Amino acid sequence: MTKTLVIIAHPDINNSSVQQFLMESTQNLDNVTNYVLADRIIEIKKEQDRLKDYDRIIFQFPMYWYSAPYILKRWMDEVFQDTSNATMLQGKEFGLVVSMGVSEDSFASGKKEGYTLSELFRPFEAFAKKCKMTYLPIFSISLFPYLVEVEKKELLIKYQQYLTKVNDDRFKAKEDWFIEKLVMYNNNSRDELSAILATIEENRDELDDLIHVVREMREE
Repeated sequence: MTKTLVIIAHPDINNSSVQQFLMESTQNLDNVTNYVLADRIIEIKKEQDRLKDYDRIIFQFPMYWYSAPYILKRWMDEVFQDTSNATMLQGKEFGLVVSMGVSEDSFASGKKEGYTLSELFRPFEAFAKKCKMTYLPIFSISLFPYLVEVEKKELLIKYQQYLTKVNDDRFKAKEDWFIEKLVMYNNNSRDELSAILATIEENRDELDDLIHVVREMREE
């Protein structure tokens, strides 16, 4: 199972509603560790050893002037001051969780901001390439204070998937993730969860049959 380290960079995390929400969302995820950066002396060897213990490294931060807060840049500069240290991350996965105070729709060619998030955060993609890591799609959160309850629940599920699901966007991978979580919380007294599991399995059989039919049609 994938072990994930979430490195959180925020100047005032206790007063950030979105960061508090995200951290609470990981409380029941055994293989996810939150690590909050602080303005203190960085023990380089200790930080490097921490990174080696995980399969997926996530940088989580609010977007400040089209980049990350200074505290993250400082941490990166010190931990990777010797570029040869980049090899210790080879083969791991790397992703960004970015919160924004504006609509994500603004970040596109011809829109208000004029650039996509992928373009703005290209330096992180270059970092992943230098370290020979697998770069994951950016997970963006916009206008969190304005989300209604149902939107927050949807965000929670997508966020947990981003941290723990295998790097595979196919429907089956997402379905397997849901089944795994349902089994985790299931017990003999919770008939509703058992029914949900049975329904998912039934739908999977139907989907497999449909895929088989489509393949046969293509071969004809």
